[in-house]
Amino acid sequence: MSVNKIYLLDHGKIGADLAWFLPTPMTVDEMKNNPKPRNWIEVSVMSAVIEHKDGIILFDTGISEKVKDSWPPIALNVFPITKFSEENKIENQLKSIGLKPEDVHFIVFSHLHLDHTGNLDLFKSAKPSVIVHERELKHALLNVWLNKSVPYLLKDLEILREMNIVPITNEYLEILPGVELYLFGGHTPGSMLLKVRTQNDNNYILTGDFIHVPEEFDFESKGWLLGNAEEYYTRIRLLKAIMKLPRTNIIVSHDPKLWEKYPRAPKELK
Repeated sequence: MSVNKIYLLDHGKIGADLAWFLPTPMTVDEMKNNPKPRNWIEVSVMSAVIEHKDGIILFDTGISEKVKDSWPPIALNVFPITKFSEENKIENQLKSIGLKPEDVHFIVFSHLHLDHTGNLDLFKSAKPSVIVHERELKHALLNVWLNKSVPYLLKDLEILREMNIVPITNEYLEILPGVELYLFGGHTPGSMLLKVRTQNDNNYILTGDFIHVPEEFDFESKGWLLGNAEEYYTRIRLLKAIMKLPRTNIIVSHDPKLWEKYPRAPKELK
């Protein structure tokens, strides 16, 4: 297999009410008419580098140091940035593994929400091929055009317009040997998973936000961030079937315990 290494890049943490990710009872006690307390957690923000003999692939681009200026106030209130330092900047994460933004050949977006599309301006001049599903691009553009309160940033979409964007229409694409994209939807219309098979015959599935926290895998359900229930309920069963393959591991982007399970760059997955 031609995948040499996988690196997980650490872009800090954001806070969130757990109900965004997991099904929860009513947040108001109907008998007493009192709001129930929020259950706040900290979740990781990550991207991933796949080092392949035929090119460097970056899966998502995380959040940037300018997040407090670029995100709308409502997003910062709902998903406050709780940890971000100089170390978490994507250029420093790439530097830790001996790369620069111009070394990246492909950027693959799991979807286009604002916590997955930061730092695009750093890659604009290098013109990597930017792979995104056509369904996701159309959904993002329509909602921004209609001025809907959605977690897409017009600024990011405008930068994408200047880049070498590759909108795909299929439900499956092998980008390079051993690196496969699957359209799953569920969270957003164009949400995709990345499956990587290494030289050591290990399989890693990067879920993007099809799954936000590992408990969803057991519940087979999602909280307030569920987009399409039919897609979610059927394709999470497909994901469970794929997970039965030998030597297969799942990497959940916002797993609160992600760094207890997997090493962060400059350490590698093999």
